[in-house]
Amino acid sequence: MAIPVKFLSAFQEQTQGKTTFFVEEGQLSQIFGELQKEIPGLKEKLWDKEGKIHPAYNVILIRGDTQQLCHDLNSKVKEGDELIIIPIISGG
Repeated sequence: MAIPVKFLSAFQEQTQGKTTFFVEEGQLSQIFGELQKEIPGLKEKLWDKEGKIHPAYNVILIRGDTQQLCHDLNSKVKEGDELIIIPIISGG
């Protein structure tokens, strides 16, 4: 069973308007590496210079009834999980 990865509006240019991709389970770094093949420029936008998730985005892991922010690219994502990538919006 594939894991859905959903991208919100900030990635429309990279994803050519596609909002959901499907990946196999693994560590976040592996998943984003695989997605980079389908979404050129994803790594440059989503990762900062230190190889961490860029502070302008949240990666939300949904596991059953639990939602958690993923900050560690070594986080394990498994069958039945869902990932949502969203921009952090601020302003006044």
